[in-house]
Amino acid sequence: MKKNNKKSSIKKGNLSKVVVSIVLLLLISIGVSFAYFTASITGSETGTTINVGGGTLSITYSGGSTITVSNIYPKAEAWATKTFTVSGTTATAATMNYKCTLVVSTNTFSANALKYQMTSTNTGSNGTIMTAKTTSQNIATGTSNILLGNGSFVGPASAKVHTYVLTIYFPESGANQNTDQGKTFTARITTEAVAPA
Repeated sequence: MKKNNKKSSIKKGNLSKVVVSIVLLLLISIGVSFAYFTASITGSETGTTINVGGGTLSITYSGGSTITVSNIYPKAEAWATKTFTVSGTTATAATMNYKCTLVVSTNTFSANALKYQMTSTNTGSNGTIMTAKTTSQNIATGTSNILLGNGSFVGPASAKVHTYVLTIYFPESGANQNTDQGKTFTARITTEAVAPA
């Protein structure tokens, strides 16, 4: 009888060691999986959302961020109009700074033949908007990065909005502009978070 009890207690001891080992293995693998997925998700962003410390900047572009102009001729009216909004949300008292850039990837027009202007509206009555460009600004030939300006939201802010309208022109110069026939212009607007100064 004692041998059976001894074997039974050995089996129970082995069984409990196996169960404890399986539970530990499961806990370790769950912990490793959790840490892996946490690391994967941290800092992920979409093209229209920027996570900034304790807040979020959201960017909305009418018709996307790309601007393409081709087969145009000189005239007083704008050839392209792009409305975009930057929204800021934060529960903290921190200031969220951002900057917008016109990234020109193609411009085969003559030097300074194309111009741009930009209006700025503090729709949400919060923070500082980028300075409006009410006079025509030159766009250089080739590729370039044109800083449109810097803006900021002051926390706490709940979905405060800054609205901008960028317009591209090919104005009449008073001289022969036939050399710009068949030229193209492609650009996009980018918005980035800026660290506080």
